[in-house]
Amino acid sequence: MGSLARFDLAPLVSRHRVTHLIETGYGRGDSCQAALDAGFGRALSCEIHEPLVPEAESNERLYVAHADSIAFLASTAVSDALSGNRTLIFLDAHYPGADHGKQSYLSQDHAPDTRLPLIAELELLCGKANNALIVIDDVRIYLRDFKVAHGPMPDWAENGFEKEAEFRASLAQFEATHTLHWHGEETGYAILWPRPWGDYDLKRWILPGDITRAAALALEVPGTTCISLNRRALDARFSNRWLVGRGLDIGGGNDSIALYRSLFPRIASVTVYDWAQGDAQYLENVPDGSFDFVYSAHCLEHMVDPRIALRHWLRVLKPGGHMVVTVPDEDMYEQGVWPSTFNNDHKHTFAMFKQSSWSPVSINVLDVLREFGQDVDVLKVERLDHCFLKDVPRFDQTRTAFAECGIEFVLKKL
Repeated sequence: MGSLARFDLAPLVSRHRVTHLIETGYGRGDSCQAALDAGFGRALSCEIHEPLVPEAESNERLYVAHADSIAFLASTAVSDALSGNRTLIFLDAHYPGADHGKQSYLSQDHAPDTRLPLIAELELLCGKANNALIVIDDVRIYLRDFKVAHGPMPDWAENGFEKEAEFRASLAQFEATHTLHWHGEETGYAILWPRPWGDYDLKRWILPGDITRAAALALEVPGTTCISLNRRALDARFSNRWLVGRGLDIGGGNDSIALYRSLFPRIASVTVYDWAQGDAQYLENVPDGSFDFVYSAHCLEHMVDPRIALRHWLRVLKPGGHMVVTVPDEDMYEQGVWPSTFNNDHKHTFAMFKQSSWSPVSINVLDVLREFGQDVDVLKVERLDHCFLKDVPRFDQTRTAFAECGIEFVLKKL
């Protein structure tokens, strides 16, 4: 089961002048609320499972009909909304009541086209929704081999695999008026984007719990998170206070804290944000206040402006959440040479606090943290030099199993 909360809906209002939502399964109202919060003027929905209907909020901006989706889409209220307004239509596979624990996913209490009505809904909308964006949820019901985040259809839920060709044919009927886009979040989405609206630009949020890359342990020393494990395992603050809940690992790559979740048992999930997800300086596809903790190891030095990056990293952190960041210490990592010879993408060097530096791009960590004083409580700042070998020829000691060569700081968002 997906939700419109997966998508950034505000630009649909500001850029594409969308005013109405039409939704075919109210449930608990999450999608309607997401649309209204984004600035939609009106939301129309239906709910077939009677016990859920009294729970639906009713006001001048929200209308919820007690009806099946086909009757609802054929109603005058929906026809009027489609004919006079730019509209977002959210088609949700129904399993009446099942998504909320009120009925079995194999219940036979309703006709097949009522239990799984997507194909019938598309047939009804064809030719009537030329100026509407159509978001179709739960496409894994019909597509056996379509890979989605929640995995393939389980045996305990009804599927429509035998109707895959019919489902694809229903989508193809919109080819003249819409472009088709597939996404694998949750149980899978198909998006029909109206051609008159221009290029497809429906942005998807990265949300807590998203798995953006497979966790695969690497041999030898994959990175500084790996090196830090023994130290952090002996400090209960990491496992009991700081790395708790649903986290975002910025720049985790192949050495994400997600690989070591079993060592920090209060971690519920880790979502890795790397090149494939976007620009880590801005995190434009991550909602405000969405993660319980933010973790980043040796990524801040790659940002064009570390101060802007930290501001956005704090933005996506929940109040009361923790940020754990390590950066390379310029004297232990670059060791007096700039540009960096160990990583040519480094844009800055860091010191904990120095009156002067040999580096032309040096940043004092304590100075930076002072700028965030009204927004954070600084819980820890430490120079990680306890295993640095001083009297050896110059080399990248972070490629050993013992020398972190960094500065670590931990913040609590106020």
